[in-house]
Amino acid sequence: MSLFPDLSCPKVSLSNGLQIPILGLGTSYHGGYSHEAIVYALTDCGMRHIDTAKRYGCEENLGKAIKESGLPRSDVWITNKLWHADYGYKSAKAACLKSCSLMGVQYFGAY
Repeated sequence: MSLFPDLSCPKVSLSNGLQIPILGLGTSYHGGYSHEAIVYALTDCGMRHIDTAKRYGCEENLGKAIKESGLPRSDVWITNKLWHADYGYKSAKAACLKSCSLMGVQYFGAY
């Protein structure tokens, strides 16, 4: 049972009609990655926006945590960031597809 059963994060509408939760859980490499914290945030705290980057080195583990949460992929907004070494159309596309593959997802909400 969730400690916060009525917790829902407000969303903001983007110009294309998509809605993004205004609060996102960052997975910065500065503090280290905590699998348990990600799963807990998704399952017990109502978190539905994950912010990550290739640079953080946790894409594969983050994908496992999202899957472990049991949430449908469509319920979790994932923001990922392009590393500067991957600038350029072909490089950016390849990096995005590799990040999706590492996370086991078909798409990101924002990249």
